[in-house]
Amino acid sequence: MKTILVHVDSDDGQESRLQAAFDLARAFEAHVHCLQVTPYSAYAMGDTGMGAFPITAMVDAIEAQRRDERTKIEARLRTEGLGWDWVSRDGDSAERLVEAARLADVVVLNSGPFATGGGIRLALTGDVAIHAPAPVVAVSPTSRGIAVTGAALIAWDGSQEAAQAMRAALPMLKMAESVDILTVAEKASDYRGRDAAVWLARHGIRAEVIERTDDGGVEAVIRAVLIERRSAWLVQGAYGHSRLRQTLFGGVTRGLLTDAPVPLLLGH
Repeated sequence: MKTILVHVDSDDGQESRLQAAFDLARAFEAHVHCLQVTPYSAYAMGDTGMGAFPITAMVDAIEAQRRDERTKIEARLRTEGLGWDWVSRDGDSAERLVEAARLADVVVLNSGPFATGGGIRLALTGDVAIHAPAPVVAVSPTSRGIAVTGAALIAWDGSQEAAQAMRAALPMLKMAESVDILTVAEKASDYRGRDAAVWLARHGIRAEVIERTDDGGVEAVIRAVLIERRSAWLVQGAYGHSRLRQTLFGGVTRGLLTDAPVPLLLGH
């Protein structure tokens, strides 16, 4: 991982995103690519009922806020001892992030719903995780970055999404102090974790397979094992097929992303 793409915005998750991006950049001696997106079209579509002037004034205020935000964050970036650059774009945030992810190794976003604004954050992370060619690391707004070298847990069900997430996480898994593969199944014949462990072993990663039955729901089992194994981050397939933001994720992925106990690496 040599290019870390981080979404820059004036929201309550900004600090956690920056910390996670810095942690990843230091772990991999990587470059931090900051992307600031201003969705002017969203403001232009709003009908204030007062003509063009209020919209123009609003745009001026937004631009001033963005400039101030950039000045503050760039001043901080200069003290971090990392390579970085900054790009400001107009348009839809998810679309611009997906475009930038074509030449990024990982995208840093937030998990959890917005403190104000309902599911906007979940929708953004969902859109990017489903459509971007790079994996997404999603951190809670209250987190203090990501412990790259900590214990990793892989939620494994043998699906294409789970395989893609594990493959995308390979550089991080090689740095983890320990790796666990969790399979949750209705019956013993459904367990597939050993195949994943063999694949990881060929890459020099020793992983322990944990097999659990689906007693109280898959999400509940994953949460319990995260606590039990003291996992620092979770590798999870991003299950989704629709551009419609309300239907991006299946229940398990959506539940974990809405209230993530640890940073998530999502692959699709």
